[in-house]
Amino acid sequence: MKNYSCRVCNVEVKELMSFGEMPIANAFVINRVDNQYLFNLKIGFCEKCFTFQVLEIPEAKKMFNENYAYLASTSEVMKNHWKELGDRLIEKKKLGKTSFVAEIGSNDGIFLENISKKEIPHLGVDASKNVCEIAEKKGVKTLNAFFGANEAKKIISQYGQADIILSSNTMHHIEDINNVAEGMSNLIKEDGVIITEDPSLVEMIKKNSYDQIYAEHMYIWSLASINSLFNKFNLEVFDIENNNFHGGCSRYFIGKKNKRKISQNIIKHAKLEKEVGIKELNTYKKFVDNVIISKAKLNKLITMIKNEGKKIVGYGAPAKSTTILNYCGINYKSIEVIYDNSATKINKHTPGKSLIKIDDTKNFKNELSEYCVLFAWNHKEEILNKEKQYSKKGGKWIIPVNGIDII
Repeated sequence: MKNYSCRVCNVEVKELMSFGEMPIANAFVINRVDNQYLFNLKIGFCEKCFTFQVLEIPEAKKMFNENYAYLASTSEVMKNHWKELGDRLIEKKKLGKTSFVAEIGSNDGIFLENISKKEIPHLGVDASKNVCEIAEKKGVKTLNAFFGANEAKKIISQYGQADIILSSNTMHHIEDINNVAEGMSNLIKEDGVIITEDPSLVEMIKKNSYDQIYAEHMYIWSLASINSLFNKFNLEVFDIENNNFHGGCSRYFIGKKNKRKISQNIIKHAKLEKEVGIKELNTYKKFVDNVIISKAKLNKLITMIKNEGKKIVGYGAPAKSTTILNYCGINYKSIEVIYDNSATKINKHTPGKSLIKIDDTKNFKNELSEYCVLFAWNHKEEILNKEKQYSKKGGKWIIPVNGIDII
């Protein structure tokens, strides 16, 4: 077995399992004969800094480039989520024309669009050219680059230090994570606040939502591990908020050490992580066992449905669906089509060996299948409310993780 080093603290990491050969999760293909890059998706856990991580990482430019498929603004719920945070920060921090707000991994401008409309100085930084261009069209000032300590120096020289740094669903995308944390520490003002929001390791363990794991999600953070990272750069998490987005996320509020009182939310969450066993290797061994059981259950269900001569389709082609499809060996012979509303995915095929055609969700109203796998299960309420007619016609929804529920 190969030895691996933790990317946060550089000690040896315990390998937990391999999901086998995987494509890059957002590398949707034009047709079924495209040559695809594949890598071995392995996961591990560091017993020193408590970081859960993917062990072998594809080159960053293979994942984040001019063809990046994920557009954050396709969800109205998420647009409202980030607008609410922006409005709250503007009021609480009294942000105005003398302030500066930076976002690392700004995607298509979903958060900074509202900051821009209020004429607050800002800058988004994103490594994918196509999403930067979309953000610019919305009036969001954007830099197409990989953020790190050197980029932080350049930003400071042009804009000064930041009052707020946001990093939404990005901290789990970064291989050289220490370089980014150092850059944030340099860019933030002494009384400034860094806010990161990423999928919660606690929720992933509790829900057995292994589909959170793919190349771009090279870490699933906990309070314990995010503090291990930022403590090295004179920063600490002083508050935390949890929500149900993306299958369960934690929002961390980070500032310079000893500047603020540690909140009761932190104390409660640390207790929860202890109860879940976030720092214990055995927790992850049990997780692996549950992943294997989940795969068997889903395959058994799909085989049974197909043997009955019934049709299965899918709804939502998020990156997480790539892990489920390829790990479980599900392809276009089992699931005939997946409906999605992202222009970057429609009329393409799912990556890897699954190769399922993506159709526009506008056409889902005509769907007559008996079953639909809800790959975007983290948007369940929004989607089921939008697609009520499918259920009225007798269609059933399959939730492909956790208990493999049928709705």
